[in-house]
Amino acid sequence: MRHWPLTRLTLTTPDLVLRVPDDDQLDELAQVAADGIVPPGAVYFPHPWASGTADQTARNVLQNHWWARGDWHENNWRLLLAVLHDGRVIGQQNLSARDFRVTREARTGFWLGRHLQGHGFGTQMRAAALHLAFAGLGAERVISTVFADNAASRRVSEKFGYESNGVRRLAVDHHLVEAHDVVLTSERWHGQDRRPTRVEGFDECRHMFGVPTAPEPVDAVPRVGTAKPRHGRNR
Repeated sequence: MRHWPLTRLTLTTPDLVLRVPDDDQLDELAQVAADGIVPPGAVYFPHPWASGTADQTARNVLQNHWWARGDWHENNWRLLLAVLHDGRVIGQQNLSARDFRVTREARTGFWLGRHLQGHGFGTQMRAAALHLAFAGLGAERVISTVFADNAASRRVSEKFGYESNGVRRLAVDHHLVEAHDVVLTSERWHGQDRRPTRVEGFDECRHMFGVPTAPEPVDAVPRVGTAKPRHGRNR
């Protein structure tokens, strides 16, 4: 799309492709959500958008994407990427920020269809988002929120060496839940043996994030490996 260059942004990992979905892919993404994400009674998100009927959940996905695009501003943006495996949509990876030029802080979030969880896709999705945030946008910190019910999300954060950043008390569906914020710094990320991610189309849309220049070649493929082991107390 000529006047919305975000549609040309593509992140590629060994098994996945992440991109802003076209209408057909967005419809497929909505169906993946409608087929189920969260186990009954579990809390994965601060807003219960995936807890209604299948039709309600699908519509929430569509409206969330439309709202994120319509509300986009270089000082307040939410990048919602469809995740494809072998050409099929399997989930969504988010990267968002407010006043990024000043704070240099971004936030990630993700979800996968329930039948697609447990295959290591979440780790590759997070790796791609972190590569874009740190290598492309020059972030200094990236935040993620982890709920007690979402063990898979906790494990993904642990793989990348996130550290605790406090606990918030939230009301979700009129019930009290604790949201654990975790943070990964640029220094910690750059010190890791990172998973390979290729980025295409970033130069054309960099200005939409409020970033005038790239701090390093964003399409560089880093070393493959895992986060260095952490010492000291468990987090």
